[in-house]
Amino acid sequence: MRLSVRHVTRFAFDQPSGHSIHDVRLTPKPATGQRIVSWRIDGPGKRSEWLDGHGNQVTTFSVAHQHDHVEIVVHGVYEYSGQDQWLRYAESPTLPPPFWLRNTGLATHDKDFAPMIEGLADKAAVQATRVEALHELMKRVGERIAYKTGISTVDTTAKQALAHGAGVAQDHTHVFIACCRRIGVPARYVSGYLRNDDPALHVGRTSHSWAEAWVPGLEWVGFDPANGISPGGESLRVAVGLDYRDAAPVSGRRVGFGEATMTVDASVKLMG
Repeated sequence: MRLSVRHVTRFAFDQPSGHSIHDVRLTPKPATGQRIVSWRIDGPGKRSEWLDGHGNQVTTFSVAHQHDHVEIVVHGVYEYSGQDQWLRYAESPTLPPPFWLRNTGLATHDKDFAPMIEGLADKAAVQATRVEALHELMKRVGERIAYKTGISTVDTTAKQALAHGAGVAQDHTHVFIACCRRIGVPARYVSGYLRNDDPALHVGRTSHSWAEAWVPGLEWVGFDPANGISPGGESLRVAVGLDYRDAAPVSGRRVGFGEATMTVDASVKLMG
């Protein structure tokens, strides 16, 4: 199985900026059985590479002359030839599992999540039944949060998504993570890619997102509540974090006035 990626992010400023900086977390972290055939990230200005506190590879583009737009383009090809039922990774965790229990950010939880986790805490506390409990939780999230575009933003919280009862993959992921943490299961946000040429999958024209939960003996196990699946070889991880903000594919700041708009178009297709 081989897939191609073309991902374009464009920022447009209604008044020119004299300096803008953009952090790009779009360098793949292939799982066992996955291979990056080719990968290129293009952007303007001065380029630097660094690792953030979550172990994500970050490419920063700094534009220090007057400009009214910035365009960042990813071209890549990846393939999968493994047989695992879920994605497995060979790297050692950069942070201990308890770190991912923090009740913070866009995945903050409170008593409103109690109906979602009813009856799951005891099963999740036992190693032998944790995966079963998490699959049940994933099913509940998919039933409670209808997949619907245009009603949430990148700043929508898990609590807001729960109240709305609808959202996109980012919202499903935040709700799932919030529920996991509330029952004592370390969980984290994953940004990455999943083919969007299959109408059976809930994937927009942006990068995709899902969650990973910690299971003793298995380590990080992926859950994609927007699609009701455990991510397989078609899902390519690029960054992890406590929530979307930590793992945002592209984020930026600038010197200047006026409004800025961001447009994104991603194509992830199965190659013949």
